Amino acid sequence: MQFQPQLKYEHPGLGDDLSPDPFAKPKMAIAKWTGDLLNREYAGHAWHVEVTMSATGGIIKIRLNGIMPGNRWYVVKLDEVLTDPGGKRTVLRGAGELLERYQIRRGGFNLDQWRNALAAMPIQDRISGRGHLAPLLG
Repeated sequence: MQFQPQLKYEHPGLGDDLSPDPFAKPKMAIAKWTGDLLNREYAGHAWHVEVTMSATGGIIKIRLNGIMPGNRWYVVKLDEVLTDPGGKRTVLRGAGELLERYQIRRGGFNLDQWRNALAAMPIQDRISGRGHLAPLLG
C-alpha cells in the first residue's frame, strides 16, 4: 500500500478571478522539488505539499495525508529553504518530525507503523480536525 505522487496546480483566485498568477511556475517548481525530495527520502508516505507565494515571501506547507487532519500543516518558510545549503535539511527535518510525532520511524512507508499511528489517534480527534493537537486544545 504505497501512495503515488501527483502534481496539480490550483489557481489562487476565487470564483471568476481569471487573472494570471505570476507565481504559478515557481510554486509548481518548488512543490515538485519538495514532493520529489520527500518521496525519495521518505518513500511511499502520503505527503501533501502546498506552496503559497507573494511578492514578500512564501511558505511550503507539508501534511501527512491519512493521519493528519486536513487543517493541520508543518510550515516551512521559503527563505529558510533558500538559505539552507541545498535546501534539503529544513524540509526533511520537518517531514521527519511529522513522522516521529505519530510514532512512525523516519524512512520508507511501513504499513504496520501506519496502522499503529491510526489506532493510537482517537477517532473523534481525526473527525474534529484536532488531530495531534487534541491534548493541547482539550
